[in-house]
This record gives sequence, structure tokens and C-alpha cells, in this order.
Amino acid sequence: VKKRDEIAVESFKYMQENLNGNFEGIGIEFAILDGYITVISPIPGTPSDRAGLIGGDKITKIDSKSAYKITQEEVFTKLRGKKGSEVEVEIQRFGLTEPLKITLIRDKIPIHSVMAAFLYNNDTGYIKVNRFAKQTFIEVKEAIDSLESKGMNNIVLDLRNNGGGLMDQAISMLDLFINSNDTILYTKGRIHNANEVFYAKKNRNDNKMPISVLINRASASASEIVSGGLQDLDRGIIVGETSFGKGLVQKQFSLDDGSAVRITVAQYYTPSGRLIQRKYEDGLDVYYNDLLTTNREANDSSLVNKPKFKTKKGREVFGGGGITPDIYASNKMSFLDKTQSIITHPSRLIFKYANEIKNNYKTNFKQFNNQTLKNKGKNIAIENFIQWINKEDGSLDIQNLDIEEDWIYLENRILADIANALWGKDYYYQTLLKEDNQFLISLDHMNDAKALTD
Repeated sequence: VKKRDEIAVESFKYMQENLNGNFEGIGIEFAILDGYITVISPIPGTPSDRAGLIGGDKITKIDSKSAYKITQEEVFTKLRGKKGSEVEVEIQRFGLTEPLKITLIRDKIPIHSVMAAFLYNNDTGYIKVNRFAKQTFIEVKEAIDSLESKGMNNIVLDLRNNGGGLMDQAISMLDLFINSNDTILYTKGRIHNANEVFYAKKNRNDNKMPISVLINRASASASEIVSGGLQDLDRGIIVGETSFGKGLVQKQFSLDDGSAVRITVAQYYTPSGRLIQRKYEDGLDVYYNDLLTTNREANDSSLVNKPKFKTKKGREVFGGGGITPDIYASNKMSFLDKTQSIITHPSRLIFKYANEIKNNYKTNFKQFNNQTLKNKGKNIAIENFIQWINKEDGSLDIQNLDIEEDWIYLENRILADIANALWGKDYYYQTLLKEDNQFLISLDHMNDAKALTD
């Protein structure tokens, strides 16, 4: 049995890996709620993300054994492991009566902050940032410089499912887009030295392009510093869902045994004075389970009860915890049962089928992209896919009617895996974006972002 100090050292090591190094596992941000591991967000590009895990999923079993009242140490022990090894999890998902059994193949969890960076069209660049670690600002700056040299005039910054990380990286990223000496963040605490104000540094190299930021309910902490600051200073348009609402400043103290303790000393406030942190007086379970609310915007009584603030140019924005988007947009996350069984199948059927048929698409990505967009829903014969699926696993017994309603989504996932196999991860994300409602709405509102720069 491990001693308590050994557990503390290991926990600290795992926490530091997220910011500094890499590790091998399934790739989730989680909290232990009601005695179970609850997914806050899957880390993009990891086994959990590829298997379709979503925020709010509860892991009730690991390798057929109950995960009830599991400790954080046991989570690391049971879910992390050597790349290529398997772990079976049983998921209880809100709205489903039966649990989902998913076999995950452990992999290296990516340590890069920028998961993808490319030109989506002639002048709009897309940059996906999945965490705020020690190199995040440098990676984002390099991505912007590269895309600018290729003709980028507008930016879509994707912070969805980004649970945050280092505050200094968020401040540096935000400052990159602010060509003034405005306040970009301040903190307030109960002790004097916890109160700090962070100002932008005016620089002739600051980026002046129109920017649209994508957030969702799993965007937290540093993601909220960036999106809230851009919104308050009228530097960008925010599209998606109200963010998580995690704005606590924690100070880390190293201990002699190699572990560390983090103590909350203050809270984050955006330039307009909005407190990022949501209330948690009702307990952590209520705080985290807010993720399960179907439409948090509609359930806020149309925002009537939220405190109102003004941006630099006088636009009205809302406080009350989290960042409320300028344009609300949701993405489809509920599927027919048979579709769900395909998405979460332990044999990764979509990935396997994509690799079975990828040689039919050996052209160049531009032709592939144009062709698949033109023939949406007809690029892959649904009958051939169903026949292949039933041959792979006859127990699924898929019929046309079982997945027709979700076929556009399934076809897009197959095409994305084909693009990934043939050309790489940037093309994987570029293909997914064609059916990404939140992203497409952000493109429609890019003129709103341009108007802010005038």
C-alpha cells in the first residue's frame, strides 16, 4: 500500500506532465463526482476524443470492474498505461438508458498546444488550441506568422474543449491581439498581494486581423481569459456556448517530499469587471453537473437575471460566471442508437473503414475537398458501408433506416479519417469543419469581427 506522501508526489508529477511533458493514456480532463470519474472534456486528438467521449460522461466501470468511489490515484493507475495497450470503460451518458461499453487503445497524449493550423479558404485561417502550456504562446505566434505568409486576413481561434492551463500564456496570447495599453485581466483576493492588474503592451507587431473565437461549455480558465478579454475590448466575436466558468487564481507551494500544494488566493476578472468564476456555494457536484444542462443559455431566463457590463465600445455583455458568446451556436451531439454503437465501437469501425477505402481517393486534397463538398451525403455509398459494418460485427445488425438520419455526420467522420490517413491531421480537422455548425456560423459572422476593427 502506498503511503500518502508517495501518492501526493505521483499526483503532482501527473499534474506537471500536462503542462511540461507527455504521458501515455486515454486523454481526458476529469473530476470525480458522485463517486464516479466524470469527463469534463476529452483532450482533442486522443483515444477518448476519437471514441466520441463527451463532457458529462460518467465512467462507471474499468475493465469490467466497478469504478465507484475510485480515488484520483486509482484513476491514473487504471487509465494510464503503455501506448497500444487496451482498457475497456463503461460509460453512463445523460439521456441514454443503457451504458456504453468502449474499448480504448492507449496512446501518447499530445503535448503540443496547437492541434491544427491551416487556411480554411483563401483568406481565413483556423487555429485550434487545446491547452495553455509552457510553449502555447510561441506555438500560436508561429502558426499565425506561417498562415499570414500564405494570405490569411481573418482568424478563427478554436478554444472549444480547452480546459485552460498557465495564466501567463493566456495573457501573452491575448496581448498579441491588443494594440493598446488597456487592462486585459485583473485578480482580486482576500490578501493584498493577491490583487494584480495585467496590462496590454502596445506593440507595432500586434495582430490587427479580425478574429472569431469558438468556445463551448468545456472551455475554461485560460480559455476564458482570452475569449473574455477579446470580447470586452471589442477585439473579437465570440461564437458557441457559454464557457465553463472557472476563474480561480492558485498559488503553488513546493513541499520537501517532492509534492506540491495549490492554494486558491484570488479570482479572475475580465477587463469590463466580469467575474469568470461561476458560483459553487451549492457544492462541487452542482457546479460540475451544470455541464449536463441541455441549453445553458435558454435556462438562464434569457439572460435577464445575469449582471450586465459594457465593453470598451459600449456593447452589452453578461457576467454571472463564464463567458457568454456574442452568437450562440450548438453542435449536434445526440445520435440514433445504432449510430452511437458505430462511433463508440472498440474496433474503431469508422477509422478502419476509412483505411479500407482510402485508396479510392488518392488525388490531392484540393480536389478531394471540392468533390466531397459537392457530393455531400453521396461520396460514400451507405449500402456499402452497412454491408462492411455487418461483416465486421454481425451483432450490430445495421439497416439503412438505423443510420440514415445521421449519415451526413458519419460520412464526414469517414472522410476526415481518409484525409488524415492521406495528408495528415490539418486535413482531418479541415474536413470535419465542413459539418461543424459552430465553425460555419463563425464564418457567417466574420464581418461582425471586421466591423470591430474599423
